[in-house]
Amino acid sequence: MTLDAMDWVWKHSQSKGNTRVALIYVADQVRTSAAEARLSRPDLMAAMNATKNTVRDAIMDALKLGELEIVQSSAGRRAALYRLPGAVGYSRKGSDVDPLESRRGSDVDPLQGDTPSGRGSDVDPLESVEGQVSTRRGSEVDPLPHPSKTLASSEPEKLDGFQICQPLVRAMTEAGITVSWSMKPADWLDIATVVQRAGVPAMVAFARDAKAAARQKPRYATFFLRGGWRGLPPASNVPPPRPSSTGKPPHCGHPDCDPVSRTREVEDDRGLRSLHNCPDCHPTHAKGHAA
Repeated sequence: MTLDAMDWVWKHSQSKGNTRVALIYVADQVRTSAAEARLSRPDLMAAMNATKNTVRDAIMDALKLGELEIVQSSAGRRAALYRLPGAVGYSRKGSDVDPLESRRGSDVDPLQGDTPSGRGSDVDPLESVEGQVSTRRGSEVDPLPHPSKTLASSEPEKLDGFQICQPLVRAMTEAGITVSWSMKPADWLDIATVVQRAGVPAMVAFARDAKAAARQKPRYATFFLRGGWRGLPPASNVPPPRPSSTGKPPHCGHPDCDPVSRTREVEDDRGLRSLHNCPDCHPTHAKGHAA
């Protein structure tokens, strides 16, 4: 189905520039003969490597051309459902398509099985496009499910990010900071980078302070990622100072005290100068001498 939809865009679409890139990405996500795909705004932004406004303009142009329809507008965590009307029932030359399957698929929501999907005739395109899932900048809403259910074996780097974060997840829970860890794979990688740089204790301490200062209880781990985890400094690898093997206290720093002998030159009443143990570096000796 994807190849048919892609073939239609390449050969029959009148779109240009970013609008064509958006239609190609929608076609690439089509999995049924209904030529429908459910996509969020962040998905389109990532695929097009473009800003929110650029994606919005591209979708609007495609709607005006009649080459894209919004079957269902976004609602809450559910992304919008798009359709390529020209690709419905379309087949490349030499491909075999079951006409009954094509007809049946046009009435089926690809994410709801046999549940009929909306026709989109009552959907306001402007309202639908503006109402799509938030870009998540400053928002805790994430339209994607937990990566443990979506990460493919062909993406080991994302799976590694998830595994690296597990000590942090346990430490946060043990500290009483219970939040949702439903995030994009890219967020897992971002947090894993902070774990390796700053360390779990620093991240838990920051989250505890941020939770106490927040007006509302944080519900998602991304709240802390965007709120300051990225800015945590690297964990210090400098070991604590070791005690002196000689048992001597550190040098007092007095300008008249010799740092090696720990003695000071003192002048008596007759103007004669002599060396005496520094009372700061040798407090015990000084007390005994005073006694």
